[in-house]
Amino acid sequence: MWDEAVDERPWSTVEPDPLTELIDDQNGVIARWQARRFLSEKAIRHRLASGRWRRMFRAVYRAYDGPLTEVQRWWIAILAATPEPNGSPESHRAAYLGGVTALLALGLRGIRSDGIHIVVPHNRRVAPPAGVRLHRTMDPPSGDRHPSVRPPATNPGRSIVDASAWARSNDEARLIIAASFQQRLVAASDIEAVLDRRPATRRRSLIIATVRDCAAGSHSIGELDFAALCRGARLPVPVRQLRRRDAAGRLRYLDACFDDWKLVVEIDGAHHADVGQMWEDAARQNDLLLAGYVVLRYPVFVVRTQPQRVAAEIRAALITAGWRP
Repeated sequence: MWDEAVDERPWSTVEPDPLTELIDDQNGVIARWQARRFLSEKAIRHRLASGRWRRMFRAVYRAYDGPLTEVQRWWIAILAATPEPNGSPESHRAAYLGGVTALLALGLRGIRSDGIHIVVPHNRRVAPPAGVRLHRTMDPPSGDRHPSVRPPATNPGRSIVDASAWARSNDEARLIIAASFQQRLVAASDIEAVLDRRPATRRRSLIIATVRDCAAGSHSIGELDFAALCRGARLPVPVRQLRRRDAAGRLRYLDACFDDWKLVVEIDGAHHADVGQMWEDAARQNDLLLAGYVVLRYPVFVVRTQPQRVAAEIRAALITAGWRP
């Protein structure tokens, strides 16, 4: 009797349950139209009535208990904006994480999103869940889909262009671009390819200028402001984020270096007020002074609010070192 009740096949030969596989692939979230591939209406209603599944938004359900995760919120938004296939290619009907949300899914750190950004074709008509920002576009998001990220998301180049265009301010757009370059999520060519086919993109000029500065080494808002300050004051173009080994052999990064004139400019953000960071800054500055460099330091807010003063001091230091305007 026991032999009849036990499945003695090797574990590897047991066929996986496709419904469970789909739910696991979507972090425990499933749409009604997906569930109907495997279950009857009665079976779906039973799962909801028994509490095995919970309705998260209209015809979108969660199959697992526990706190709702960020990735599950993304899946709920994606499935809520994706209609049931009706014979058309699903790739042209699907919704994608876009903008900052896509960048977060790609691994961006230190940036917060003002909602879940979803990109859909221009003719999509759907009421999204609360907190979801739906962006309809004539530029099909399917052509810019990242090959492996789940939930489906646009690739880094498209995501940064969209995030910059949707940002609440120019500074927010610049911060998103700078952080993406700093964390090596994107290359300038990725963004240029998107802008080439979208000449009417909002903030296009700002995106181009910021990408050029970031590609040259400016990876923070303060460094971007400093690059703009140098251009406006007609100062030489410094090398940004220059890699240099100190006397002890440690690799250091210099914010801006006018190497021909032995001048280094450091732009200090809020984290430089930390005691440990202050000692690091002092040690790096001492090493540069001993190597014959002049070091000028400016807080970010001074670069932004007193650019003429900063430019005048840098100009004076450069002229003293032999530069001729």
